[in-house]
Amino acid sequence: MQIKSKYDIGQRVWVVYKNQGEVSVYDDYIDEICVNNEKQIYYILKNVCTDREENEIILYEDTETLVKKIKEILESEEK
Repeated sequence: MQIKSKYDIGQRVWVVYKNQGEVSVYDDYIDEICVNNEKQIYYILKNVCTDREENEIILYEDTETLVKKIKEILESEEK
């Protein structure tokens, strides 16, 4: 089975998500790519040993998108 995903195994990425009202950001490497029964793609990270959805991941080199995502999360808190 071939899985077509936005990111590849071994890529360094930023993980950005809201955690208890705060923005959490860390970097890691994609270790595995999984698909659940609903055909949603999840990325298993190497150092944190957790799975993340594609919308929480940004390529490490893409700092412009990283800043946009942080601002988006912060602005959604203000509303």
